[in-house]
Amino acid sequence: NRFAIAVDVRFSKTYLMLADFSGQQLALETYDTIFSIPAFVKDLASRIRRMAKNNGFLANCEGIGVVVPGMVDQRTGRILNAPALGWTGVDIRDRIVAATGLPVHIENSARACALAQLWLERGDSRPQSFAYVSISDGVGVGIVVNGELLRGHDQIAGEFGHLALNVDGPRCMCGAKGCWEAYSSNLAILSNYFGWNLSKLSPKALQDSEQDPFTILGLIERARGGDAKAIAAIESSARFLGLGLAMIVNAINPDCIYLSGEITTAWDMIEGMVRKGLGERALTEAAARTPLLLTPTQDYPRLKGAAALIAAPTFAAPRVA
Repeated sequence: NRFAIAVDVRFSKTYLMLADFSGQQLALETYDTIFSIPAFVKDLASRIRRMAKNNGFLANCEGIGVVVPGMVDQRTGRILNAPALGWTGVDIRDRIVAATGLPVHIENSARACALAQLWLERGDSRPQSFAYVSISDGVGVGIVVNGELLRGHDQIAGEFGHLALNVDGPRCMCGAKGCWEAYSSNLAILSNYFGWNLSKLSPKALQDSEQDPFTILGLIERARGGDAKAIAAIESSARFLGLGLAMIVNAINPDCIYLSGEITTAWDMIEGMVRKGLGERALTEAAARTPLLLTPTQDYPRLKGAAALIAAPTFAAPRVA
């Protein structure tokens, strides 16, 4: 009878979920992301009140967990830099608290996913050192070493998505060139396919000619149907995904790497190219064989990560460095 509200904010969509403390989804809502902070908070509070009325949970709700694709100071609730959202140096935690009357925790999406992995996977067989790579509108990485979730001195540990694979490569939404994210994110793959300028992309571009939302899953469907251009875009991204994973294995040498995101539904198509890219840059044969473990997309790992921000402390979550 204890519940958490989970919010996953992305460039294209925002996901709102009611979950119990086992991570079980009880209600889910998806809507277009609002980029104005005041409007975002007002709309979110309204949706939470409506969800509470429809499900009758507010009295037993322990709080709201919000995950965003960017750098977050979890101690203060301040979003340091979320390039895809255009949110820099903003505090949304206190605004949401004021609008809802509930405790609120804000975290980077991938770090929250790593926390959820620690929360939900218990026992001696659980890896003590791993990376969690969340591939969505961006590429985020959460790092766990010796059972500790790493945040870093300034709360920006794990920003592998903005390390350059090619300093002369495509411009990323962060403004730099050649970021891993500019090659392997959902938006990068779609930009490659449609010829969009990723650094100037707007949510309106994610509409096809019939004005229906077009997603990476639609592109995968085209690739499975034999669309050569779609196949090329996905395979190119897969190699760069592997090159980026090599940065992780060379830097922290984890027991394994968890991968989540819609592109993993095409694992049968891309695994070979991912492994090829990883093998090209991994410094040892053992590193090139680092286990890659898929997290099912239908499990909504980012939302579970958001719920974990509320639920995990109750179960004595591991220390956070």
